[in-house]
Amino acid sequence: MFERRITRTAVPALVLVVLILGACGSNGGTEDTGSSDAAGAATAETLRIGIMSEEGNLTPHTYATGFPGLNLTMLSYDSLMQADENGEPQPWLAETVESSPDGLTYTLGLADGVTWHDGEALTAEDVVFSVDYYKAGPPGRFATAMANVSQAVAQDESTVVLTLGVPDPSFEIRVLADVPILAEHVWSGITEPDLAPFDETTNIGSGPYRLVESDPGVSYSFEAHPEYFRGEPKVDELVVVQFADEAGATAALRSGEIDTMMRSISPEQIDVLRGAGSLDVVEAPEYTTTLLVFNTAVAPFDQAEFRRAVALAVDRQRLVDDVFLGAAVVGNAGWVHPSSQWYDESVETVYDPEAAARLLDDIGLTDSDSDGIRELDGASLSFELLVASNNALRMRLAELIGEQLGEVGIGVEVSSVEMQTLDDAVWPGYDVAQGRNYEMSMWGWSASSQADIGQMASLVSSDPAIGNLNVTGYADPETDALAVELDTELDPTARAEVADQLQQRIAEEVPFVSLLHPNGAYGYNPDVFGDWVSITGSGPMTKLSFIPDDGQP
Repeated sequence: MFERRITRTAVPALVLVVLILGACGSNGGTEDTGSSDAAGAATAETLRIGIMSEEGNLTPHTYATGFPGLNLTMLSYDSLMQADENGEPQPWLAETVESSPDGLTYTLGLADGVTWHDGEALTAEDVVFSVDYYKAGPPGRFATAMANVSQAVAQDESTVVLTLGVPDPSFEIRVLADVPILAEHVWSGITEPDLAPFDETTNIGSGPYRLVESDPGVSYSFEAHPEYFRGEPKVDELVVVQFADEAGATAALRSGEIDTMMRSISPEQIDVLRGAGSLDVVEAPEYTTTLLVFNTAVAPFDQAEFRRAVALAVDRQRLVDDVFLGAAVVGNAGWVHPSSQWYDESVETVYDPEAAARLLDDIGLTDSDSDGIRELDGASLSFELLVASNNALRMRLAELIGEQLGEVGIGVEVSSVEMQTLDDAVWPGYDVAQGRNYEMSMWGWSASSQADIGQMASLVSSDPAIGNLNVTGYADPETDALAVELDTELDPTARAEVADQLQQRIAEEVPFVSLLHPNGAYGYNPDVFGDWVSITGSGPMTKLSFIPDDGQP
């Protein structure tokens, strides 16, 4: 019934190369293939999950973060395609996907027997409504994704034709496998979706779970959708409990208050939890990216030479070794994960504090009073570095980065703030067109930003229609031109060349510093549940872990 899509001669979705966890001293040299080596109960009545951030009302318009917020939201919703264990988009709500040779038309045949949580059938009209509703709604991830769909037409109850404005080589992974489909009979009556409260209508999706209780900042409860079109979920009830920080959640896991956590545990906790007797750890490759971002409107971050000096002064390998105990991959100066098929090996990631000091001297930032801190226009060259207070690892990274920048004469004051405060400063309203109000910040992008090479354009384009993730405000005509090419080039060879050029440009211009990619390690109680399914690059905390084997993509 669930056929593989009819593919076109165009760019395949990114095949993410798995990491060798043994290189981090955690898996005895065993190569991970994307599936976890977790073991434990295959079903459960109730699974209690800890999170460390408030995630809003968990609708496609009100969730707070890409992880875990969107992962929790997608328990209740489905997209037209779904990433499989290898990170490849496969048929899901759409059981067939056909595209025209020019990449401008997609014909989708919907799966039979899909129902919303209230029992109504999901039809092609719901898909058409979703496209139009996102496009007409407030700015956001899914509005941006749908902006290039110029027309959506229901040919019949189970067939949809989407017409694009321009070819999008990442359309399957970026849009079809990402955007949640909405129920027209629910959302057509809601005029302000970003303000919609949780109630008995806004919690209706088509996913394996229905959100039945929502108390943001405290807890969420999901119950299984027994008529789910991919099979009855393996866990009857999911209870998600919020903790102030990782320490509190880890303590709750060890005491049995919760059964797992929706955050990778600190490296030093892996052996501790495994030694606790009743607990185990599932390790999986991940492509989440931890960055140091700048507000490029603030001098001297508006100068590429200064940003380059900052990057040269940061010892990424030391960050990996000292903070992550080796359980992370050093970030690439050109952004792309070193294990990606798109990675340009010619891009060098260099630590050279002496070269950093020379660059600072060359642009006139000197220490005239010999107090160890350089001056800019007569004032100390010192900046505030924001970091989320609920992320202990990033706080340690921030302190170490502050020390490293101090060694070349750049002062850093680390400010620990609530996550929402940080989001409001760096990405107000999750809309880059609203500007930004910070100097430097620790930041992170979820695995999807690496899974789709087209997202590299989103990070650096000064056009908000393309650069919807450009939280630094970086603007450069040459970069913008490459971003447009990457966003539209259908020929695989030509697109790879553009990706290489853009990586080289990012390494030269340094709109941000890609620091590292943490390896995923999730503590859990195998006596309660342990049948985890990992998506390569994204880890096991997705809906696939709760869908039966015969319903997997």
